[in-house]
Amino acid sequence: MITRRTLIAGLVASGATALVSAPLTAGQDNDRLLISCARKPDGSFVLVGFTENGSVPFELPLPGRGHATTISPDGKTAVHMARRPGRFMLVADLETGTLRDLVNAPEGRHFYGHAAFSPDGRQLFTTENDFDNAKGAIGVWTTGNSFERVGEWDSQDIGPHDVSLMPDGVTMVIANGGILTHPDSGRAKLNIADMKPSLAFLDARDGSFIRKVELPAELHKNSIRHLDTGPDGTVLFGMQYQGDASDAPPLVGMIGRDGKSTLFDAPETLTPGLKGYCADVAIDPSGKFGASTFPRGNRIAIWSIPDGNLVSFNSARDSAGVAAGPHPGGFRFSTGFGRLLSRIADPESLVTEGYVQRFAGLAFDNHMTALERHL
Repeated sequence: MITRRTLIAGLVASGATALVSAPLTAGQDNDRLLISCARKPDGSFVLVGFTENGSVPFELPLPGRGHATTISPDGKTAVHMARRPGRFMLVADLETGTLRDLVNAPEGRHFYGHAAFSPDGRQLFTTENDFDNAKGAIGVWTTGNSFERVGEWDSQDIGPHDVSLMPDGVTMVIANGGILTHPDSGRAKLNIADMKPSLAFLDARDGSFIRKVELPAELHKNSIRHLDTGPDGTVLFGMQYQGDASDAPPLVGMIGRDGKSTLFDAPETLTPGLKGYCADVAIDPSGKFGASTFPRGNRIAIWSIPDGNLVSFNSARDSAGVAAGPHPGGFRFSTGFGRLLSRIADPESLVTEGYVQRFAGLAFDNHMTALERHL
């Protein structure tokens, strides 16, 4: 088992870089800090902070493959979760670039790769597998001097993967993928024939159930995996299909502020090429556009909200994470080849290509998080 002490020793041995001591220049859009897991040429994994102008302020070694990062409301702390069925949660101090803590999942649990802070930053919610009881769980942690687990809630379905807080700061939305797994079986999926994905809404103050949204029965193999929430309460979600490869189901959908569900469709001639896999989704600051990545299809897409019309559908080899840009209609896309792409959609649904940065020696993983403040 990796402990905080052994990881710290690894950081010292590897010569891990910390944040630059001088602050980044404020007021420039391209000095926003972006954070992602990345694979190095030697096969090791790091948590890396990089900017839109091409600099790399920090790299911190990870004890295994990571998945997604969530940032505290005050922008001072980043929590990076292990990829399923990993058990580590790395806490980094973004002001100093140092390891703050390394936390293990409790016995009988593993992490699913995502977490969310409460609006005041005093609690952290983690998606977990209660594998011996074949249930999904939301771990509840306090975030004082150390991260302490204080309880857990039922996620209301199997396989909770992503979690987010709605703009009201009270409602939690959970992407329950519906896939039963057990660490004794590695990453094997044990219930494809009767899986049942859902989006569950809980009260983030006490975990009480509010409502649940399920896909049509014919799409029960479309695992809901990732989500983002817009400023008006719209929920954008991405799916990963577990059925026949010849099928071409919709892989992106939304729940509008009115509670109505809509599934987005790419052109029939292109959808089969996506190979049933959406990796990441994001909503822009205006709430009028959503974006998604399809690494197995080497594509990135921008959609119009709330009608779900496809605005752009471009090639991007091994596309990975997507994060909203600093301005309306803007998105940043990462790739498994160390590239950062910029795309901007305008109200007339035209998309312009921005800069392309290349980060040598870094293969970005499926998620990217933007720090929405200048250091």
